[in-house]
Amino acid sequence: MHKKVKEAALSLSAAAAGLLGGLFLWQKACFWQAQKKAAITNFEIYTSPFGDIAYTSMGHGRPLLLIHSMMLGTSLQEWDMVIRDLAKSYHVYAMDLPGFGASFVPGKPWTAYQYAHCIDDFLQKVIRRPAFILASNGGADMALVASMLYPTKINGLILVSPEGFGRGFATNAEVKPLHSLLLPILGTQHYLSGTTKGKIKEILEEAFFAKENISKDLVNACYYSARRSQKAQVSFATLKTSFWRAETKAAFSALNVPFEIIWGEENKLNPILNLEWAKDVRPDGEYVIFEEVGNFPHLENNQAFTGIIKDFLK
Repeated sequence: MHKKVKEAALSLSAAAAGLLGGLFLWQKACFWQAQKKAAITNFEIYTSPFGDIAYTSMGHGRPLLLIHSMMLGTSLQEWDMVIRDLAKSYHVYAMDLPGFGASFVPGKPWTAYQYAHCIDDFLQKVIRRPAFILASNGGADMALVASMLYPTKINGLILVSPEGFGRGFATNAEVKPLHSLLLPILGTQHYLSGTTKGKIKEILEEAFFAKENISKDLVNACYYSARRSQKAQVSFATLKTSFWRAETKAAFSALNVPFEIIWGEENKLNPILNLEWAKDVRPDGEYVIFEEVGNFPHLENNQAFTGIIKDFLK
């Protein structure tokens, strides 16, 4: 009897090992397929002290740095619909934050303060002079933290619905799953399940007001960015647990540079009520509300958006 139990246990172990081995190979195939089909985007590489940072640079004039959202699959491509128009008047830089697009992926999740240090390093080593920053959603929080830590490096801020006005640091409950999300095989499987094209489209549909503005190319760009390499599992865990979040109300209240806040009236993920808080605290700033727009006014109404940016920077 004991021998039969032992044989059964060995059979189960062998079956489990085979299953995990097959799952591992399937996961590798998923990444290979995504990398093979990923769109080739022209970019430059800055080898920072943290790792390689991908960025684009175009135009002439005063420097303007664009920072994308902290959402699954976002990258500097988020600015494709506005960057060329802005480059007619300014020297525009757009960077992939660490863990996004073609930039390096940190070995473990980063905090907003680490991202702020990286932004400052980019300002110092690549742009090499104080610049205006245009930043979107979670990226706007990174810009605010950078403005608090390095106030002399920034000439002004244009912030699209900063998320730190309504949410602070991640809670213990939010961060609790972090370890399991970083595990090989099982954590990787959770990552792959959360970065399918269907999941990416669901996220975009929640962020957009007009679903018809979500093109197949946009879904594919976010999908391939989210799966650029298996290391991006760290980025997925960072976003899933809100590990990157920061309280930015204090940084906003203390701003000593010109600023403009832009908000989509139909922003479901970050309600316009948070804009009202900002206006009460800092009535000296400029505030713009886009009707029939969600999280991404620069994607849903790009022509009006670039006009507003140019007016502010005059």
